[in-house]
Amino acid sequence: MRILMVSAEAYPLASTGGLAGVVGSLPGALAGAGHRVAVAMPFYGDIDLPVEPEWLPGSFRTFTGEEFGVARTFLPGTQCPVFLIGRSPLFDREGLYGPRPGEAWPDNSLRFAFFCRSVLPLLNRVFPADVVHCHDWHAGLVPAYLRDSDTATVTTIHNLAFQGRFPPSEYHVTGLPPDLYNPEGIEFWGSWSFLKAGIVWADMVTTVSPTYSEEIQTPGMGHGLDGVLRSRSGSLEGVLNGIDYRAWDPSSDPALAAGFSADSIAGRRRCSARLRREMGIGDGVDVLAGMVGRLTPQKGVDLVLEAAPRLLEEGVGLAVLGTGHRELEEGMRELEERFPGGVGVRIDYDDEMARRIFAGSDLFLMPSRFEPCGLGQMMAMRYGAVPVVRATGGLADTVTDLGRGPRGNGFSFGPATAPALESAVLRAASVRRSRRWPWLVKRCMREDSSWSERSAGYVDVYRRALAGREG
Repeated sequence: MRILMVSAEAYPLASTGGLAGVVGSLPGALAGAGHRVAVAMPFYGDIDLPVEPEWLPGSFRTFTGEEFGVARTFLPGTQCPVFLIGRSPLFDREGLYGPRPGEAWPDNSLRFAFFCRSVLPLLNRVFPADVVHCHDWHAGLVPAYLRDSDTATVTTIHNLAFQGRFPPSEYHVTGLPPDLYNPEGIEFWGSWSFLKAGIVWADMVTTVSPTYSEEIQTPGMGHGLDGVLRSRSGSLEGVLNGIDYRAWDPSSDPALAAGFSADSIAGRRRCSARLRREMGIGDGVDVLAGMVGRLTPQKGVDLVLEAAPRLLEEGVGLAVLGTGHRELEEGMRELEERFPGGVGVRIDYDDEMARRIFAGSDLFLMPSRFEPCGLGQMMAMRYGAVPVVRATGGLADTVTDLGRGPRGNGFSFGPATAPALESAVLRAASVRRSRRWPWLVKRCMREDSSWSERSAGYVDVYRRALAGREG
């Protein structure tokens, strides 16, 4: 099949989290299985390009008249082309979605409507595709634009909380006819939504884990779209994310103090010593818990702040890396000041430091209130950090509590409360201090979370989408 992925992010070119990780690694796995895969994304002003891209000849024009150019590069380590849309003033600025994390540019509806329209001439002139795979709300209008075409479309929901909602006064930027603005179409509770368009008009809809596909069809976790998703339940699939094992390999990762593998984990001791030096963790900490990701309530960061004093009393320290809500960033800085030698915090997005936290921590915390899939727990297990997670979404699909049967590979808890988190971490710390620990670390490292194991789920979805469109 010929598959075009449409996304606002792709690692390592432009990234704010898990969306980029998936779009940066899934194409290579699909190409390895014999499919032709390309990616379309905006040409941001601060995009990270290892080499100058090649500009395709001529100019391109959307059906609403905007002219743009297309530059071609490749996903690192693959032959998968990436088509960069621009350089447009809409994207030639710092920041993907806003001037800083958590903030949005006021013209985002115009920016991403133009991006979605730019896909059509790309399909016509450069990469005719059997399937267009649209990732998250930023690509949500593409299925609406292709609703009467022969091209099959798939919409993947990476996080239903982000829906691309805008007021009726901005509907004109879509270029869609007025009769699509209704409750059965793009209208959504007095506004309109990119993501709803993607759900309504795609041939298939996927989420990034089986459990999350069930959760989002409930009023409690559907964010207002549960009814729409239930109406598409026959075309809704949960396909568990994977990671690129070539990019995440502790035996050869140059960011680490020493290499190691599931057959020999001795190198983790040097990785732990380096992490402790970098983070200022003292000898009073005998169990180190790492945390990497967005510092937001969704990720349960407030639960960590509440639980931290008790954990530190029990000898469990924290190494934290991330950016997010200012009050939570400040809370982490205050915690570090309050407990010198017990807590190390970096308010930053640093890929190499993330790898060192995975490799040097004993435990990895993901106490998310909801988690569509999560990649951090998979990366942590690959690097030998045992996960402690809340049992929700993809965390429930990838982490089995050690006390719940022979396939246990971590620790989980149910209620989104600090005491429940404390209990799970202290259970994990108890095992860390026992002779069972090396066995558990090696079990985590031997879990197969690779795309080679999981990309077949998307191939099945693409075939169903094609069959539906042909029908």
